[in-house]
Amino acid sequence: MPLTIAGSDLKKGTITLVVQEVGLSSTRLCELNEGESITDVVGPTRTSYPYRKIRNSNLCAGGGVGVAPMLPIVQALKAAGNRVITVLAGRNKDLIILEKEMRESSDEVIIMTDDGSYGRKGLVTEGVEEVIKREKVDKCFCIGPAIMMKFVCLLTKKYEIPTDVSLNTIMVDGTGMCGACRITVGGKTKFVCVDGPEFDGHQVDFDEMLKRMGAFKNIEREEMHKLESECEATKEIDEKSRNAAWRQELRKSMKPKERTAIPRVEMNELDAKYRSHSRKEEVNQGLTAEQAVTESKRCLDCANPGCMEGCPVGIDIPRFIKNIERGEFLEAAKTLKETSALPAVCGRVCPQEKQCESKCIHLKMNEKPVAIGYLERFAADYERESGQISVPVIAEKTASK
Repeated sequence: MPLTIAGSDLKKGTITLVVQEVGLSSTRLCELNEGESITDVVGPTRTSYPYRKIRNSNLCAGGGVGVAPMLPIVQALKAAGNRVITVLAGRNKDLIILEKEMRESSDEVIIMTDDGSYGRKGLVTEGVEEVIKREKVDKCFCIGPAIMMKFVCLLTKKYEIPTDVSLNTIMVDGTGMCGACRITVGGKTKFVCVDGPEFDGHQVDFDEMLKRMGAFKNIEREEMHKLESECEATKEIDEKSRNAAWRQELRKSMKPKERTAIPRVEMNELDAKYRSHSRKEEVNQGLTAEQAVTESKRCLDCANPGCMEGCPVGIDIPRFIKNIERGEFLEAAKTLKETSALPAVCGRVCPQEKQCESKCIHLKMNEKPVAIGYLERFAADYERESGQISVPVIAEKTASK
């Protein structure tokens, strides 16, 4: 399991690692108690990187646990006498880490959260572009989920700002022999363990990297199932019901009258003058995360949801909408894919006004129905753009037709 050192103490002979429970190995590591040990630590398996003073600002963007390996970079840049602006990003407040340490070594820290629970609401690219537009940036460093680094690099490439990324691919032996961490940089094959982990982000083939990183997801998922107990399986089933604690809390958070008073959102569209000269983009641009959450609050989570009766494939519409309301966009997409193979397509082309939305209880109150199609498109698009695409569980064959 490749990990980047977040700090060290030469006098004590210790290193600091930040680990997030994702797969089997990281889960077992996090379950260790003080005094317990692991078999071995091998490293460093990387090339050295010089941090020197430059004329203008350094921009450091860290997402999720990628903030941990970003910390020593920020500290080194500051020690070299640089101006350092740091953008920290996470899905919510709980995933913003090492803020205090980052502030101590940065001239400015900008915090972005997907759900707006801390700092500013938005994606890391919004915080990065804000800095680029207001001052001269000579260098950008980016560490985080692969999909995040891809879009930050696309942004900085537009502004012609050199960008280094630190990659954390699958590794086996850490010597370059197995080839598990193989990537393509500038059309040439590189190995993250011996040639990296820092690379020119504008030269990295992120699409290929994302595909390779997903190669063992099914195996990892099977291994994780071995850790699940019967009570966890029962809990998962209960979490899907209308009586789940989280859905009850959502219903209590707003009165039905308050929900029905929220106006239906309008889909964002390309400017008419612009689209008259371009046919490369969709006219309907979809909802922002903020719009999706607002629209989802209009759903009353009915005990007998008519919308499900109007859905040809029987999607659990209230559950996917309520997941959007609580900011669990990936879980919403996962719910859609339990019964629908093409939610992004259905969200765009299905006649919701004649199907699910035609059964919405809002119509009985002379109000516009909940924009189920808009929300379906949002959840599916969010999952695809995040790169964290779930694979629906296929039931075993019963030998009956």
